[in-house]
Order: sequence, then C-alpha cells, then structure tokens
Amino acid sequence: MKLSANLNFLFTEGGKHISERIYMAHKAGFKAVEIPFPNIGLEDILLAKEETGIDVALINISIGDSKFGCASIPDSQENFKNQLNETIHFAKKVQCKKIHIMAGLTEGESSEHLVTYKNNLKYSADILEMEDMIGLIEPINKYALPSYFLNSFETASSIIREISSKHIRLLVDLYHLQHIMGNITQAFTDFKDIIGHFQIAQVPHRHEPDVAGELDFNYIFDLIKLTGYNGWIGCEYKPKSNTLEGLKWMQKYNIQL
Repeated sequence: MKLSANLNFLFTEGGKHISERIYMAHKAGFKAVEIPFPNIGLEDILLAKEETGIDVALINISIGDSKFGCASIPDSQENFKNQLNETIHFAKKVQCKKIHIMAGLTEGESSEHLVTYKNNLKYSADILEMEDMIGLIEPINKYALPSYFLNSFETASSIIREISSKHIRLLVDLYHLQHIMGNITQAFTDFKDIIGHFQIAQVPHRHEPDVAGELDFNYIFDLIKLTGYNGWIGCEYKPKSNTLEGLKWMQKYNIQL
C-alpha cells in the first residue's frame, strides 16, 4: 500500500507554504505528496523536492482566477488550454505524471457545458499522450461542492469510455464515491478498468480512515488490491486533531510509509 500526503489537507497547521509541507511530509515518512498548482513559490517547491527526493504523485491543474477549474465552462477553451499547458510545464519539472483536470462550477448544467467538457478532455488526451502523462477527472459530491459540474461517476465513466484514451482516467475519491452512489463493491467492479488514482477519507466528516463512519477500510483496502491498482493512494482527509497525531491510523491497518 503506497500512501501519498495530500498537502491541501495534511500538514497545514500554522498555514505553512506547500514547500514547507513537503519537508514536513518527508520527515513524517511519506515518500510522495499531492499538491495544488503553485501560483507562488515555484522555486521553493522545486528545491524541497530536490532536497527530500519526494515524489509528486498528483498535481491539481492551474486554475488561475477561476474557481475549481474551467474545463466545462463554455467560451473558456483558450483559458483552459493555457492552464493545462502551464500545469504540464510545471509537472515536467517536478516529474509528476498525473494532473487532476478540474471541471469548474456551473449555474445549472447544459448540453453546452457537456460538449465543452468533452472537447477539452479530448484536447487534453492528445497533449498528455505526447507528454506521457495522465489526466484525471474526479466526480465531486453535491454536499461538498453544490455547483461542481462533474458530480456523477456514471457521467465520468461514460465520457472516459467515449474518449477512449489511456491518458484520461478516473480519480476515485472514496469520500465522494460514498456520498454520490455508495455500493462501493460494485462501483470498483464497474470502473476498475478506467481507474487512474485513488484518494481516501472516512465518511461523513472526511477524517482519518479509522474514525467511526460509514466506510470499512479493511474491506476497502482489500478491494483496491483486487482492482490491480498499485499506484499512490492519496490521503485527502481532514485530520480530526492534527496531522501527526492522526497518522497513527496506519498502524491499525498494518501500513508502513
């Protein structure tokens, strides 16, 4: 089991910059991290990666002035292309192979949004193939982000299968999967051939996996193994107390960083 620290959620105590969180994650034993696109401190992040040798498992796409991306927003295609190219440029510097392509917020879904989203993902697939990278799309539940365009695993699956490129894959965040559709066993069976990344958190409060909640992570970790996935699994949870104290959950599942 290979766990990466999502630095949007972990090691945020004291408002540390992403570069500082990389050092903290490395000191705690993590060998990989997930990061947002850094609008500032690029050189500090590059230095932190060089000095720690830590892997960057995933990076969120540059969002500029948009909120949660713009891949589905009509008339924003050029902005999206610029954001994607900017992110690829940085991802190459930190040797990151996975980019989370964010769909954006909408004021009511329309066919135009869907067409825009598909076109931008098809464009992304071609670019990412040339760079030997993977674009990930993640359904986000309506309770966490009510206006997010991609809020359905069935829709995400349909789009990925239509595009039919190994460079556009599904990001399965267990927190969102449970909120959106539950039935995790069947979901893993239905989507296992298109899954490109996993993230974990307990439901409903998004804390550590061992906190009381709806999900049995002993069972879920076994399911993940059965899918054949052997990449990084992102710890994208909100520590119930603080990050280091919360890391004790791994002992209960016999996981070593």
